[in-house]
Amino acid sequence: MNGRKPFWRRPTWWIAAAVAARNANGLRQVCQTLAWVDRPGPVAAAEPMVLHVVIPVLREQQHIVGALAWFMPLLRDFPGSTLTLVSTAREEREREHLAAQLTGATEADLTLRRFPQLTGEELAALAEALAKTGANALTQATAAEVLSAFPATAKVIADEIARLREPAPAVRHIHYEGDGRKAAQVNAAVDQLAADSAEEYIAVYDVDSRPSREFLLRTTEFLAGRRAEDGELPRVVQQSARFATQGAAGTWWEGSLCQGAARAQTLWTVRREIPNLRRYAASTRRGPGRRGLAQTVGHGLLVRADVFREVGGLPTFTVLDDVAFGYRLTLSGIPVDSLPFTTTVPAAEYLPELLAQSERWFQSYLDYPQCATRWRSQGHGSRLDHAAALAIGAYRGLAWLLVSPATVACLALVLGPRTRLPVRVTAAAALWTATVAPVRLLAQGEGRPLTIRETAAQSVETLAGLLFKSIGPMTALGRWAVTGTRHSALAPKTNRRTAPPTTTDRETP
Repeated sequence: MNGRKPFWRRPTWWIAAAVAARNANGLRQVCQTLAWVDRPGPVAAAEPMVLHVVIPVLREQQHIVGALAWFMPLLRDFPGSTLTLVSTAREEREREHLAAQLTGATEADLTLRRFPQLTGEELAALAEALAKTGANALTQATAAEVLSAFPATAKVIADEIARLREPAPAVRHIHYEGDGRKAAQVNAAVDQLAADSAEEYIAVYDVDSRPSREFLLRTTEFLAGRRAEDGELPRVVQQSARFATQGAAGTWWEGSLCQGAARAQTLWTVRREIPNLRRYAASTRRGPGRRGLAQTVGHGLLVRADVFREVGGLPTFTVLDDVAFGYRLTLSGIPVDSLPFTTTVPAAEYLPELLAQSERWFQSYLDYPQCATRWRSQGHGSRLDHAAALAIGAYRGLAWLLVSPATVACLALVLGPRTRLPVRVTAAAALWTATVAPVRLLAQGEGRPLTIRETAAQSVETLAGLLFKSIGPMTALGRWAVTGTRHSALAPKTNRRTAPPTTTDRETP
């Protein structure tokens, strides 16, 4: 042995083995999920469900017409359903902050990458105003004047609803006057709805959501099946998403990186999100003694009206609402059913947008301790319930933080000239089960088997996405440590510029 330690006694072996074991288990979950989700088949007749669609909007004027044109005809097939668009007074305050951020911006700075909160039309108007002044940079007054010329989302909604010729289904516009964000907007809308029965659903969608008629019919079929099995309609239903870019990036490397990140996020959906929801729903239905943690997301979320009021609506005391809402459901042992079909939603197109998105998504994991403190003091959940939920949340957050370091470590072991062969093989297996194997399975599940060249290209893109995956979470922790707060003046979102998400391409693969 020449005095060298056996490979199994070296830390590098254990790191590679641990990553390989986790990725192999993830690959098994991918296989199981793809065998269950998005299976084609005829839609059985079922009693139409009543949906109260709530769409919170902020700086999204250009999407209002499209949302109304889509949802109104769609909901006519579901008697009793309503559509509520919720604008917010926060928009005016955020305009003031955007004007302050634009102060000193040059013409070269006025890009979507630098200011993702603005539309292309707003950026063009700002550039034109700058050219007219003859100055080298924008002043706050000029920026504020340009932004104020664009009508607020509340006015656009009011004008478009006034133009509607057919009042049914019921379309409402609610203007939220508080300082809260998405959750507060949704709660304000539900407060003004008469819905409170176990036969109606609050359906939370984004303004660019486009659920198809077939999707809603399949959802109705799923609900009927659960009612037949459980004796009641499901209390909470979650629609999961796949992610895709639209090719907006100006350079090949940025486009490839964002494509890889989108594919890595899709793999997380089928490898972690859907399996976790299915396990949690099964465990809660088995009765007391359950353990687990529901992880809901704020898009495509259907909550039975009586349950929404029972749990007090979406939490407004956290930075984000979706994962925190899952924590509250867990404390009450409320199942969250995952729909057996997915939608496709737009992914980040630029590197700054990608990093900002992952940073704000990670805020949900940092909200867990605050959830435990608030709801423990209110008597929701036992000490053991909170301990279990916090442990699971900490594990998931830590796993996300370690994705990039673990990928870098395995890559270094594969390429390192002094790596022992068993360690090299184990590290290579870890990378293979994280990229090549799941990429091929994902493509096969979508009915488009890859060539060797396509497999190599998409696997390298996915590897790049994994290498960047932990940067956002690390930034979130660093910003919190430096500033002492996780709240920001602007809502944690960028302007929706990409094509609307669709469900039609995933319902009948």
